[in-house]
Amino acid sequence: MANGHRGRVRCTTPQIAAITGHSLKTVTAILDKYLARTRVLAGEAVTLFENAKSTKFANRLQTRTQKPLKGDAK
Repeated sequence: MANGHRGRVRCTTPQIAAITGHSLKTVTAILDKYLARTRVLAGEAVTLFENAKSTKFANRLQTRTQKPLKGDAK
């Protein structure tokens, strides 16, 4: 797997380092130099974030109705 295909195969930086044997610092430097930052890549990242279980959980916590605490003014 070439590092430049990271966006297409959805590997994380630590996964790339594990596959290639590079350090995280080296993988990051390679990606910074050679990975094209495109609207398509950004859109894919936003979609992954929005559909992540942890994001859905956090959104539920932020949007649910909060019960007033004891002693809070109504």
